[in-house]
Amino acid sequence: QCAHHRSIMSQKAYAIGGVGSQPTLDDVVRIAQGIHVALDPAGAERVKKASPPPKSFQAETCDAAPSTSGTKLSYEQSRAVVATKLLQLMNGRSGSRVQIAEFLVNLLNTGVAPSLYGQEEDASTLRGLAQACHGLGSSLTATSTDQALAESIGKLSVEAPKLSVAERVVMEGGAAATAGIATLAVQGGKKLLSLASAAAALSIEAVGAQVKSLDADNMEAQGYKAATAAADELRGMLEGSKRAGTLKSAENDTLHAAFATVAQRLGAASEAAAAAYTAVRSEVQAEALAPKGSAPGNTVSPWLPASLVELARALAGIAADAQARAARVLQGSAAAGALAGAQQAAAAQLQAATSALVSVGGKLLSEAGATPGVAAALTASTALDAAASCVAVEALAAVAVLRLVEGPPAPETPAEDAAAADAGGDDKKKDKKKDRKGGPAGLVLGKGSAVVRSALEKAAAGDAGATLALAPAAEGAPASLAEGALEGGHARVCALLAPLGSPASKLLDELRSIIEANQARRKPKVPKGARDFLPEQMAIRETAFGIITSVFKRHGAVSIDTPVFELRETLMGKYGEDSKLIYDLADQGGEVLSLRYDLTVPFARYVAVNGIGNIKRYHIGKVYRRDQPQMNRGRFREFFQCDFDIAGAYPIMVADAEVVKVLVEILTDLKLGEFEIKLNHRKLLDAMMQIAGVPAQKFRAICSAIDKLDKEPWEAVRAEMVDEKGLPPAVADKIGEFVVLRGEPMALLEKLSAPEHELAQHPDSKEALEELRSLFSFAGAMGALGPVCFDLSLARGLDYYTGVIYEAVLKGANVGSIAAGGRYDKLVGMFSGKDVPAVGVSIGIERVFAIMEAQVRERAAASGRPVRAIETEVLVASIGNNMQVKRMEVAATLWSAGIKAEFGFKANPKMGDQLNYALEQAIPFMVLFGDEELAAGNVKIKDMDAKSEDMVALAALVPELQARIAAARARGPTAAVPAATTTEQ
Repeated sequence: QCAHHRSIMSQKAYAIGGVGSQPTLDDVVRIAQGIHVALDPAGAERVKKASPPPKSFQAETCDAAPSTSGTKLSYEQSRAVVATKLLQLMNGRSGSRVQIAEFLVNLLNTGVAPSLYGQEEDASTLRGLAQACHGLGSSLTATSTDQALAESIGKLSVEAPKLSVAERVVMEGGAAATAGIATLAVQGGKKLLSLASAAAALSIEAVGAQVKSLDADNMEAQGYKAATAAADELRGMLEGSKRAGTLKSAENDTLHAAFATVAQRLGAASEAAAAAYTAVRSEVQAEALAPKGSAPGNTVSPWLPASLVELARALAGIAADAQARAARVLQGSAAAGALAGAQQAAAAQLQAATSALVSVGGKLLSEAGATPGVAAALTASTALDAAASCVAVEALAAVAVLRLVEGPPAPETPAEDAAAADAGGDDKKKDKKKDRKGGPAGLVLGKGSAVVRSALEKAAAGDAGATLALAPAAEGAPASLAEGALEGGHARVCALLAPLGSPASKLLDELRSIIEANQARRKPKVPKGARDFLPEQMAIRETAFGIITSVFKRHGAVSIDTPVFELRETLMGKYGEDSKLIYDLADQGGEVLSLRYDLTVPFARYVAVNGIGNIKRYHIGKVYRRDQPQMNRGRFREFFQCDFDIAGAYPIMVADAEVVKVLVEILTDLKLGEFEIKLNHRKLLDAMMQIAGVPAQKFRAICSAIDKLDKEPWEAVRAEMVDEKGLPPAVADKIGEFVVLRGEPMALLEKLSAPEHELAQHPDSKEALEELRSLFSFAGAMGALGPVCFDLSLARGLDYYTGVIYEAVLKGANVGSIAAGGRYDKLVGMFSGKDVPAVGVSIGIERVFAIMEAQVRERAAASGRPVRAIETEVLVASIGNNMQVKRMEVAATLWSAGIKAEFGFKANPKMGDQLNYALEQAIPFMVLFGDEELAAGNVKIKDMDAKSEDMVALAALVPELQARIAAARARGPTAAVPAATTTEQ
């Protein structure tokens, strides 16, 4: 403790009140543990300027001693409260004198803390701190008991600043007490979970429990991220253990659930700690947003007490599990009696924590508006202490039992004996192996748990040595601990495992390095729903991007980019039922953020934020969806989209027609096969719903069901409408009459426009039909109507479409849609309040890429050539030695001429190796030379396709190669040219 305090005191003073500074919970912990603090000079000046003139100060009348009712805070808790209140005062808007902040700094730096008491809410605790500013009440130091505060600060020549009436309001306002106490509980709780994991690993080895449930595949199949992380930590500690898993299956099945589900329980506690951390961090940082003058202070967030109670509940669960494992470890052990007292003391602590938890939790449940922040923080702190005590009991029990199983430690081997053993040959080595398995050195623990055991046993043994002492025993008799071997052991282990203590931090750092080293040897894998791309695949992908981009640019589009994450509010409410597929970020840096779901909504936000009226843009970027991936059908969680959009007010259907034309050009240029563009209108869909009798509030839900008709039969979609969405059967049947209508655009348009047709009589659908007439006319004029199919079953599920919608599919291919889009006139207005009409299309590049890759591989197989990952046109090769510099010179000449060339890195490569490389990479030409050719000023050009060689002058090499490469490209896909070029032919 003293060494830890000296280490803290030696650290650089923490500056409070700097412009833009964001205090972390670790900062508050360091201050609570004794680090010096200092006021930022610029911050102090801000406080002075915001406070009343010194001459106007009038101290309030105050001579009452602070209340001592409630729970007395510890020294560190009191310092944490002072620290968080100091953050508030130094904001520069509190209206308080800088002398108050200086007084609190003096208290922190002289090691004096006012005696504070916690009740339910902050006011009573902070009232005690306000009284301390008048020199009233008692004080604490790290080593002494209470004494009068006035006497303590008088000895240190520190003067109490006193308060005005307005300053008292500021001092008693806010949530500094909750924030300070909760900070220690949360940070301690997070560290305790790793210590609990270490103790659990030792218990697993002490009883030999099976660990198959910790396997990565088992954990990942459950889809519980925190439990998977806990299992990873346990496996890292148990790496190399020959004790874990030795218990027979029948016996293992009788173990308490605290063994079998240890990862799940630790994971659940980790989730609770993470939620509490987020809430407390927000509260600590909010303390810097103090009100001015007599305005009410910051109030405790309703979320904070609830999250702290949940943390307390989780810590109580950790304590109960540790108790259960300790009881099983000690079952039938000679160490059980020696640890009975420690078990009882820990159980009493857990009972007290449970009672406090029931009390505060009951208040939150029974009183809707209750915010007992201080009570909840103290409850979490009490639960932390109980959990630490129970984990210490478990750890001590496991260490004691492992010592009894192993017996006395092997004696140290003198140097001369060690040398003799080294010279003893194979027999000695066999004896050593036997010793490791069954003798004194035969207890093989995990690499991480062995470190934990060593540290714990040293602490438990105290002055007696590095291991627990065993009683003398006859040969063959079971081992037993020496009398008094565990006396004081629990207290020493508690000190070692104190979550916020320096020894525990050092132990966890050492453990972390071991676990990370062991995890590095695990077989890596690609996350579900994502994939790596090989070089030849990237060549094909770049070809696709090049074709698509060229069409975009051909139509005068400009390129933009937006962040890969957006504010969650930007994305929510735009995708209907698919909003549940949005990825939320865990560490959000003070903002609620999500990964983008598509490129359209970010584009609308971009238009609104930048005040753009008209733009024709394209955007190629990755998007993310928390969907169930179907890799063989091109459905991923991370994938590229290629978007083309036209935003702005233009004559009706003109922009829509150009977008359809762009889509037709892209799919034609990609040469994917015969395709169809299904097209419909959102107003037609809404009219169909009204005519059929669908309630307005169910329009979008029913449209989402209709959208599944390309994947499911009508009977299944009808069942969803009726059984899941509550639609009357007759209404669903009426919808069925509409969605079967599809055909050639102009023909079906004429049919639906007939005066007697229901859609022609509905005002909205009549308007939509007229818009489609214009669209079909414009598309026909541009030669883009051929692949279009007017299909009333198309019902894009996104909520933001307002007009034409379309979707492209490959005929005969089972890959779903490869492109989709539509008109969205209201989306930009959701962000700016001013509507900007827009229409666009998005290319599903992953599905396009899958088709292109299959086509390229088919062509490669037919031609007997590999799919190329490189675009090298010439390999510069040499015969003989000492030609590397000349190969570099020739390659540099080719590069300067724009020819793609390689020269090989080996100093003296063999000709066979050079030829094999050219053949494997399908490089069409080689330039060859040796001493003889160079002496004559010549080189040879080898045509790999024609299997011919020609001698040319070195000076004429560039034009000759350029002519040959151009001729090879003109020959088309059968030539040995890069995949990127081949695909475009």
